[in-house]
Formats: sequence, structure tokens, C-alpha cells
Amino acid sequence: MKVLVLGSLGVEAADGTVTYVQGFQATLITELLAADSMVVSTDRLAEALYGEDTPRSPLRAVHAHITRLRRALRQWEPEGPGAERLLTKATGYALKVSSLESDAGQFLAELTRARTLALTEADAAVEILKPALSLWRGPVLEGTSTGMGGGHLATRLEAARREAAEQLASARMALGQCAQAATELEDLLLDIYDESLARLLATALSRSGRPHEARRVEQRIRRAFRVDLGVGAHRMPERRPGRVPDQPQARYLVERVPRQPRPARLGGRGQQDSSSPGLLKLMVDRESPARLGSTPPPRVPGTPAPAHRGPTASAGVYRVGGFPVAVVRDVNPERFPDGQGVLRTLEYARKACLPVVLLVGEPGRHPEAVSQAPTHQVTILRSLVQLRGVVPRVVISFDDGVASSPGIAALGDVCIVVRPDPPAGTGRYPMAEIEARSVVEAAASGRELLDYLTRHCAPAAPPWTEIEPFAPQGVPLGTRDVIAGIADSGGFLELTAEQGPTLLTGLARIEGKRVGIIANNPVVGDGVLTPQAASKGARMVDLCALWNIPLLVLVDTPQIPGTGVSGARSLPEAAGSELLRAFLGAQVPRVTVLVGRATGWSRLVMGARETGADAVYAWPRAQTDVADGGLDGIIAPQATRAVVSTLLGACRDHRLGA
Repeated sequence: MKVLVLGSLGVEAADGTVTYVQGFQATLITELLAADSMVVSTDRLAEALYGEDTPRSPLRAVHAHITRLRRALRQWEPEGPGAERLLTKATGYALKVSSLESDAGQFLAELTRARTLALTEADAAVEILKPALSLWRGPVLEGTSTGMGGGHLATRLEAARREAAEQLASARMALGQCAQAATELEDLLLDIYDESLARLLATALSRSGRPHEARRVEQRIRRAFRVDLGVGAHRMPERRPGRVPDQPQARYLVERVPRQPRPARLGGRGQQDSSSPGLLKLMVDRESPARLGSTPPPRVPGTPAPAHRGPTASAGVYRVGGFPVAVVRDVNPERFPDGQGVLRTLEYARKACLPVVLLVGEPGRHPEAVSQAPTHQVTILRSLVQLRGVVPRVVISFDDGVASSPGIAALGDVCIVVRPDPPAGTGRYPMAEIEARSVVEAAASGRELLDYLTRHCAPAAPPWTEIEPFAPQGVPLGTRDVIAGIADSGGFLELTAEQGPTLLTGLARIEGKRVGIIANNPVVGDGVLTPQAASKGARMVDLCALWNIPLLVLVDTPQIPGTGVSGARSLPEAAGSELLRAFLGAQVPRVTVLVGRATGWSRLVMGARETGADAVYAWPRAQTDVADGGLDGIIAPQATRAVVSTLLGACRDHRLGA
């Protein structure tokens, strides 16, 4: 007997005949299969079968369905274990089905084999993954009503399917089979939609000589994101290419696929929940979280369910973009008294190396001062501080008091502040990397930030624009346009945007590899390296050094009057000294590109070879005082992306001893 779940639920007999199962029996089999031969309680089975309409005698009703299932097992497997597979225990029932007796187990086993071959033997990975993906007949458990266990099983298998498709496409592109990879991805996107697969499709189309189709796929990815969340994700402004005549129309399947939005939507415009539960619903994936808190008291029959069901409890492990994330809501025991659950969640995050998201406060409510916090709250705060450098910590705050407090820096590596309507005349938050105008914008920023902190590599995508190769001498280049011509899809998550605008700092991906970018912005204040800009750059260097993110430095800044390279070294408080100290202490791969003015003390501060840069290149239009032999080469602006991607990968491999 073989259980089929990669599509409609069915049972394949030894002679090859398939019997499809529906109704209560299908739900029962799904819940038992999801437990992986472990015991499932009778109460959980009754909840999966009946939901809120539980019969008067749920134990008797479940037992009746178990009896019918035993009868069916005898028919499906007359000469085998049959009914003996279904075991009765004191607390519930267990179904004994090995991994080799289901198509899901066979698929997961093949995927495990392919993981070890994807990077070294691409041809062998293709031979394994192609037949494994052919086992899928449609969505997991199509047409079957599932409970909590079945929902987790479907989510896990769909994520494995996307991973297998991504590995297969990457292996084909490594073998030069880009056209075939694009065709397979287009066919797969008819059944499921995933942003990573869509971006991989854009890369395959670009490499197979279809750049215009790749750009259109990127357009539809952006459109899908806006439809799901209501805003963009801090992307660079789009520069739409002109229409090319006689361009053949391609199968732009991304637009036609029924999208599966990642976060849950909260209604139309003007009806969004602006509280922390509303923000959390927008940010996390649609699935039940894992609770690590203390056991709740038994529920009295007939009483309503607690009001904090769903993503509103004090702590839990959720998924954001498919990656597990520990979420802690507030640290005030008066609002959420389950302090033990918070501590257990933080401890689990430390052991499992999961990023932590801390939601602080509510709109219009200021938290109590830390000096008045009880002992239990201090213990939680100490646990958060001890996680620095162990796992990424992201703080999302609603409260002006928390955002302006220096103590927020001890709780998170990056801080997002939600401030819909700032009062006139108020200053910016010095400790906030991202300031959001709404919960939707904060959720989008949080998802994108967690993607950078958790995924070292992602499917590559072509840049959205091209760097203008010819600009008049002395005319400053728009640094944002330069970044849009280097980063994948022009994506750039800018951090601390309002502080020190003469310097740009943020995160991006180049050929799928994450990178921190520090760039002078000559279109604002001539790109002068002010003390505020230097402090902003130092914070970015520290963040990248903390999480081993390579750095790309784009230099175009004038020389500061009165500071020579020899004289400024003796001035401890010279302009840019804070940024210089950060560069000297950072042990991450670093590539510097001189795109404009780079002389004297300013060049030294902005990541010169003397301060530890692994490679220094210059554009032909650069004005620099680097001595002969001090540059690794002169590169054309259009070649910057390829050169930087190669250098960052080589520097990383060298530092890791590869």
C-alpha cells in the first residue's frame, strides 16, 4: 500500500489501482499522517473532523470513524498489515506508515539527496530532481478538508516543492540549460506562485537571450507585491524601458497565476488594523504559530475562546517568507503575563539560531519606564540583550518614548518605528533605521529586512536599469541610479534614510548575494561627509560586521578643507573619524569603487586599501590621488555589477579558507 498526498488524497494498492479518499475519512487520514506515526489525541481528531460543530459525544463519533477506516485498510491491503497499521492508545490513535510508503516521503528523500549535489554535481542533481518533481499531481491534499496537522503538512510539502524547483532551475542554469529552466519554471508557476521562483524565471529568461521578457516578469513581481501588501517594498523607482518593435510576445505566466499572498490582508483601504496584532498578521505567513508558553488552563465547555487567539499572544515561532522567526510581543507582564513563554521562546531562538522580532507598544500608549520594571521583566530584557551577535534582533515600535530611548539599541540590531502622522516640527528618531508611515509599510520593511538577515543567497535577477555610461565631467551622478544599475531588480532597502542624507546606506543583492552598500550621495549637499553622515555610515558598517554581510563602498565626495591625509591622522575628532574606526575594525569582505571624486582624507575614510579594503577599482571618470599601483584596475560603469559580484564571492571564499 502506498499513500498519495501530492495531489488528491489517494491510496495505491499493490496491483497499481488507486482509490481516492474524500470526506471525513480523508480528514482523518490526513491528521494521522501529519503526526508521522505519533499518537494523535482524540480531542484533536474531533476538532479536525467537526471544527466548532463538535457532536454531543465526540469520543464516540471519532471511534466510529476509526472503525470505518480500519475496515477500509483491510480492503486496500488484504494481504498486508491492513487494519493493524491503525493503533489505539490511551490518549488517541496512531497510523503506522513509513516514509517509503507515501509519495511525500519518497519526494522528501530525493530532495535530501539532491541538496548535497546541487552545488558540486549539477547534472546528477537534475537527474534526481526532475523525476522527483514529476510525483506531484497538483496541490497537496487537493480537495481535502484539513485540520491543524494537515495544514502544517501541506505547508511543509509546498515549501519543499518550491525548494526542489529552485534547485532544479539553478542546476540547469549552471549547466547552461537556461531556456529549458525557463520553460519548466513557467509551467510550475501555473500551479503555484512564489516570488523566488518568479525572480529565478526572470534570471533564466535574461540568460537565455530574452531580456525584455525578464523585465516584464520583474514588473509583474512588483505588481503582485503591491497587490498583496498595498505598497512597494522600499524598491528603487522604476525606469521603464521603451517598447522594442517586433518583439515576440512571450508567456508572462506570473501575471496569470492566482497569487497566494504571503501575509494575511486586513480589508480594504482605510480598514487596516493599526495595532501590533494587525501588523503581525500582515508580516507573518498564513499558518498557525508554534507556542512555547506555559500550558493554558483547561477551557470550560460553553465559554468563548480567548480573545488573543491567532498572532496576538505574547510569544511564538512564526514563519516569515517561509523562514521560522521567533516573535515576542511587548515585554510588559501586565499586558501579557506569560513571561515564562517569552523566556522559553527566546531560549529556543538562541538554540535554533532563529531571528527574533520584538513588537513594542501600541499606538498612543507609552510603556512604563524600565527603572520601574519588575524582576521578571528585567529577566526578559537581559535575555534580549544577551542575544546580541547570536541571532538577528529586529525591533518594531509604535511608541515615541521607546523609539527615542537609548535603551532600544540594546534590544535590537535594527529598529523600525511606526509613526503615521508625525507632529509638525518634531525631529527624526536617531535610533531608528526605518521609519514607516503605516503598519503595511512596516510589515513590508520587516519582511524584506528579515530576508536579508536570514538568506545569504537568493535567486539572481537582472538589474532594473542600466548605468548611464556617459555623463559630463563635473556633473554628479545620481547614486540611487547607480545602485539601481548594480543591484538585483534595482532593489535597495535603505536604512536611516533621513539621517545624514549626503550618505546612502542600505542592503541589496548582487547576483543573488546579499551586500551592504555605503555610497556618497553627491546630489544632496555635494556628498560632503558630515559628522552625521559619518555616524550613519559607522552604524551600517557595524551592522554588516555583526552579521558577516559583505560591503560595497561607492566613493564620490569632495575633499574636506583643512584635512590632508598626513595631517588628519593626528586629529582624533577629525571629520569622518567614527566611520574610519568602524572600517578598521570590520572583518568582512569589502570592495571599494571610486565613481567620482576621491582624494585625500575623504578617500581614506571611505574605505581605501589602507583601511582594509580587499579590492579598489575606479571608473574612467574618477578623480583620485591614488598612487600608481594603488588601484586593482579601471572598470567601465556597465561592468561594475559583474566585477563586484565576482570579487565579493572571491573575498568571502578566501576569508573562509576555501
